[in-house]
Amino acid sequence: MRLGRTEFAPRLMRQLVSLCLIGIACSGLPALAQTPAGANAPAPPAELPASSPTATMPPEDDSTDAHFVRWSLSIEAPETLLPLLQKHLDLARFERLAQSEQIARSELTRLLAATPAQVRSLLETEGYFSAESQVDITAVTGEPSTSNPGSVPLMQVRLRVQAGQRTSVRAVQIDISGALQTSASKGDAAATALIERLRQQWSLPVGRPYAQADWSEAKLRALALLRNEGYASPTWQHTQAQVDVSAQAADLQLDIDSGPLYRFGAVHYQGLDHVEVAALEALLTFEPGEPMREQPLIDYQERLVRTGLFDTVSVTVEAEPAQADATAVIVRVGERSLQQATLGVGVSDSTGPRVTLEHLHQAIFGLGWQAKSKFQLGQTAQLLSVDLTSHPHPGPYRNLIGAALSRSQATGLEVSGEKLRIGRTQDTERVERLYYVEWQRALTRPQAGGPISDDVSSGTLNYQWVWRELDHPILPTRGFSTSAEVGAGHSFHTTADSGWFGRATARITGYWPFGQSLYGQARLQLGEVFPTSVSVPYTLLFRAGGDDSVRGYGYQTLGPTDASGTAIGGRVLATSSLEVARPISAKLPSLWLATFVDAGGAAPTWRDYHASLGYGVGLRWRSPVGPLRVDLAYGADVHRVRLHFTVGITF
Repeated sequence: MRLGRTEFAPRLMRQLVSLCLIGIACSGLPALAQTPAGANAPAPPAELPASSPTATMPPEDDSTDAHFVRWSLSIEAPETLLPLLQKHLDLARFERLAQSEQIARSELTRLLAATPAQVRSLLETEGYFSAESQVDITAVTGEPSTSNPGSVPLMQVRLRVQAGQRTSVRAVQIDISGALQTSASKGDAAATALIERLRQQWSLPVGRPYAQADWSEAKLRALALLRNEGYASPTWQHTQAQVDVSAQAADLQLDIDSGPLYRFGAVHYQGLDHVEVAALEALLTFEPGEPMREQPLIDYQERLVRTGLFDTVSVTVEAEPAQADATAVIVRVGERSLQQATLGVGVSDSTGPRVTLEHLHQAIFGLGWQAKSKFQLGQTAQLLSVDLTSHPHPGPYRNLIGAALSRSQATGLEVSGEKLRIGRTQDTERVERLYYVEWQRALTRPQAGGPISDDVSSGTLNYQWVWRELDHPILPTRGFSTSAEVGAGHSFHTTADSGWFGRATARITGYWPFGQSLYGQARLQLGEVFPTSVSVPYTLLFRAGGDDSVRGYGYQTLGPTDASGTAIGGRVLATSSLEVARPISAKLPSLWLATFVDAGGAAPTWRDYHASLGYGVGLRWRSPVGPLRVDLAYGADVHRVRLHFTVGITF
């Protein structure tokens, strides 16, 4: 059977189809009064109606692309809620899409109809359960599309939102079950204290505004607290946030099952070759039978990394409830190559251009010792050194033996040094300690040539202490580090007075952020050698100046000199620095601009002390291996500008 065909005018067909689509999308929804094209939008009412109506579409014109529209959306809402609406509303997301793709009028009608419900859902996640919204739409003329000039109509859409009163937490009830509650009921003080901590540290307490994200975060933190204390498999048996919309209040009810208390069992090591198991056992931060807390595992992994023996380290546990009383710990390591050689070139304010060759052997002669040899050839400094460091021993301690030959030039003086050191180091999570005895000898002569002007040896007993409390070990922005060194010994001079002497230095550096993008840094260093009547090696005396001391002056150019202008070491030292820096732009967060002021110097006594001033600006690149600096500093005492920089390449 063949059906007859009736011809309709194309324009009439388009109008009928559009009316049908609009009717389907808006069926059952009240409509706002239509705003004629070109008319001014009505002023917002003082209060929105209880219902949330959506707007009706202006009629389409006769253009070929009248089925497609663009629109500009403006949202009137509390400032704190604007990002949420602009990011998640379909009407906002499709607005951005309409700038590059064609969006049908029927699709815009659907978006308008769905907007009030979306607004309510989004604001409920932030604790606003009585929000109201209204949409106005106006046809705009005279603004052609960028992609289709003069063809696609532009609509002005205005969304007005009244959030209402925010819901706050009215009551919190946390019930505990499982092994934790059982232990507490039997009088276990640790279990009782943990339950109290869990309730006190609940991060969504009474009086706090309710938000879905905070509710989820609070539950995650509660589980994390139990895991950190040895309950590795806690679960929520029941959680409920009951909202009383009329009272704008939320009542929170939770029931958490702690699961069993896990305890450390045997430790199994994988991936070892030339490093003995005893070296790893010496670094353990826990013992079998202790509650399986998370922090000791993290500390143990960090200790293994700091040894320098491994490329990769992984410390994991097999948390099986059936083996909770003796949970196995798995340590997987990837050892570094038995031998490594590194060639480096660089330049710095202190030594000028330099070439460095280093060799590292992880187990010299098959023994549990690392051997590090270093040869450095620089314009003003040369060094040859060998350092032997044992693999870790219980404590944890590492024994060390070191020897070095050096030569350097500064302020008209050439210094040759010989050094031998034997000691022991302890490196924990925040504190480093070094105990050692040292013999050293220093010979000085004029840089222009001539006989030796000073020859002094000494034997000393020394202690170094470093304490770091930083938010990042390489690129800190908050916290402080403190170091101190004290030593006592006897000097031996070929011609002048020999005798007993002491030496002490201390240095503190602080980091703190302030404002939105400013970062401060301050440093103070003090040192003294006493008494003044005893000769000591030149390498134990003090000089100041340079990129890590007082900028604006050459390396070790600040300090006492003799009648000919040749440097002699000072017995007292004081330097300080204050610096403020900020990222250049949000697009370059690793590139910072800094301004600084330094002051300090060295002198024979505190009575003779004079602080030299230097200040300037600098550029910082916060690279993954540490901050690299370029500074332009003015030395007030010498009335000149000096460039300071430290940069190097290793390959």
